[in-house]
Amino acid sequence: MHKFPVLRDGVNEKLLEKVRKNVDTCLSALFDEEDLVRMDGMTSFSFGSATIHVTVVPWHSKDVLVKVFSYLADSVKTKKAAIEFLRLNSDAPLGAFSMAFDNSVIFSCSLPGANLDKSELIGALQTVAAYADQYDDIIREMYR
Repeated sequence: MHKFPVLRDGVNEKLLEKVRKNVDTCLSALFDEEDLVRMDGMTSFSFGSATIHVTVVPWHSKDVLVKVFSYLADSVKTKKAAIEFLRLNSDAPLGAFSMAFDNSVIFSCSLPGANLDKSELIGALQTVAAYADQYDDIIREMYR
């Protein structure tokens, strides 16, 4: 017998909408309205030289994911960068560097949304914003 609940496939539309409203309320409290760009269920803002995106997506029948991410560079030479990204990930307190199918580099953090509180969301926003602003120019220069 399992001592913890097994994840069950499914989309909890009610929870998805509730968490989206919660995240939107938090973002509205942290930023002036003109600093936020909302499009297709995603909210974005600029931080230094980076653009940070926030979206809420289905995960399983009992929870959703709040994804905070930033594209740092595109057309990166994968072999040269992969080892360094793994090293950087070992030091990241929250979130990770990853490479998408088109060789673009992303720094992202995903959090369960059902019981997400403001401090957790702020922590993810601060971490992604700081790493994205610090590393976007470095990655473009070193790995393209």
